Amino acid sequence: MKVDVRSPVVTVKWLKTKLNDPLLVLADCRFNLTDHEYGQRSYSAGHINGAVFFDMEKDLSSPDKTFGRHPIPPLDEFRKALEKRGISRDSIVVAYDDDGSGAARLWFLLEYFSLENGYVLDGGINAWLKAGGNLTKVVPERKETSVELKAKNHMIVNKETLESNNFPYSLVDARSPDRYSGEYEPIDRIPGHIPNAKNIFWKDMLNEDGTYKSPEQIRSIISGLGENPVLYCGSGVTSCVNYIAMRIAGIEPKLYPGGWSHWVQNISRP
Repeated sequence: MKVDVRSPVVTVKWLKTKLNDPLLVLADCRFNLTDHEYGQRSYSAGHINGAVFFDMEKDLSSPDKTFGRHPIPPLDEFRKALEKRGISRDSIVVAYDDDGSGAARLWFLLEYFSLENGYVLDGGINAWLKAGGNLTKVVPERKETSVELKAKNHMIVNKETLESNNFPYSLVDARSPDRYSGEYEPIDRIPGHIPNAKNIFWKDMLNEDGTYKSPEQIRSIISGLGENPVLYCGSGVTSCVNYIAMRIAGIEPKLYPGGWSHWVQNISRP
C-alpha cells in the first residue's frame, strides 16, 4: 500500500538548524551485534553534543528472549527508558549511529509506540563529522519526563500469521545474501531462510556514505515484490532499515520482529 507520510530521515543541514530547539533530543544508538559493549564504549569516546545513549540490549530490546534475540521491549519498560532521557510526546527525537541499523530500530520503536516526532539522521555520525561537526564526552543532564505510549499492532506480524497463510504477503529477508542462502550463519543455530522469502540486503538500501538511496532507487530495488511486504532479519534490527527505505519510497510494510532467530526456535518449522 502506498502512503503519503513525512520522511523518516533528516539531513545534517536540517539538524544544525534545530540544535537550539529545546524540544530536540539526539539519540546515539550505536551497537555491534557481537560486541554488546561497543555502543556504550563508542558513546563514551565521543558523541554529538547533547546526545543521550540508547543501549540495544537494555533499552531497545526485551530481556525475555522467548520471541527472538531482540524482541520489542514491553511498553512500560520502553516508556521508562524514554522518560529517563527526558523524552516527551512533544520531543523531536533524532537518532543516529555509525551504520544505520541501531538508529532505524529506535525510529521503528518510536513509531510503533505512537511517538511520531522521531527521525533518523541520514548518514549518521559519519555525515555529522564530514560536515564539520564536533564530538564531546560530556553526558547531558536531562530532566525526567512523563510520556504515554500506545502500541500500533498493525505495524507488526507474528509467526502465527505467517504460518496461517490467511492473507497475501511478500516476505523480505534483510540479512546478507550468504546468511539468507544458509552458506554462512554466525549467530543462529540453524542456517537458511523462511520459505518463499526474497532477499533484499539492508545495506543495499544505503549509499556508500551511509545515506538512504532515493525513492526511485528504492522502488527499483523492491520492484516485483508484490503486495503487503513483511520484513524480517535475524532479530528485528536491520530489517528496520528496509522498513524506513520502503517508507521513503511511499510503501507501508509490516515487520516480523522476531525474525529468523525466533523462527528457528521451533525446529519443526520449514
